[in-house]
Amino acid sequence: MTTHQRPETTLHRRQVLATSGALAAIAVGSRFRGALAQDATPASSPMASPSAGGGVISGTVTDFDGGKPIESVYVVVGWRDVQLAGITDAEGRYTVENVPSGAEVDVLGFYDDGYRYHNSYYDADKAFTLESGESVTYDFKLALLDQPEGEPKLSDAVIDPPSVAPGDEVTFEVTATGGEGGLSAEIIAANPDIGRMVLMESDGGDRFRATVTFAGDTAAGDYPFAFFAASHECFVNSEFPMVTLHIEGSGSATPAATPAT
Repeated sequence: MTTHQRPETTLHRRQVLATSGALAAIAVGSRFRGALAQDATPASSPMASPSAGGGVISGTVTDFDGGKPIESVYVVVGWRDVQLAGITDAEGRYTVENVPSGAEVDVLGFYDDGYRYHNSYYDADKAFTLESGESVTYDFKLALLDQPEGEPKLSDAVIDPPSVAPGDEVTFEVTATGGEGGLSAEIIAANPDIGRMVLMESDGGDRFRATVTFAGDTAAGDYPFAFFAASHECFVNSEFPMVTLHIEGSGSATPAATPAT
């Protein structure tokens, strides 16, 4: 089964959120099935800036049990196509800009230290379609699973080459295994400074990769990418491998990217 199956019982006395509606599960399940069917190495794809005048999704991420804000949650908007990324600050707040108007997007949350993965389709039966210039607030909670044996294992994360000029190809790779219920399709590398994510796909085994190019207006600098994954039972790896990509050149525009296909 290729959808995230939600536990019906408490996990280590931690209550998780209720499942979403059947229609949302069918819609997202079809996306997961399509993603998992792609075993070939993804083709190279340019990372270009999203359309100007897009919308904004922002909100606050808090702990399910205590209600405290959670810092450093990676927030992904539209993981299959739009592929935008942000991160929460010390108050648990995040902002993801340049969401293309007319695109239906979900909001995903990834945090280490044993917290479960969040998907707005499943946890709140929510997807968002913004108009140009529209701002939407979406707050959500993360529940602590605290079951290391259920987490996916990620290793050997690589960005090759580690230094590129805009327009050069760069490959993201990681080995991913395990996870309660098996791995789901979300094998991701993200950098909130660039505001983008990279979706890696299986080469037919445990190695996942994607090859992309960055747009010519990508600002020069060092960008640490976090690598994380979800299992079908919504477990996340407890430690996010970090690999830094250096962008050469003199680009001065806000860096951005489009997804690999």
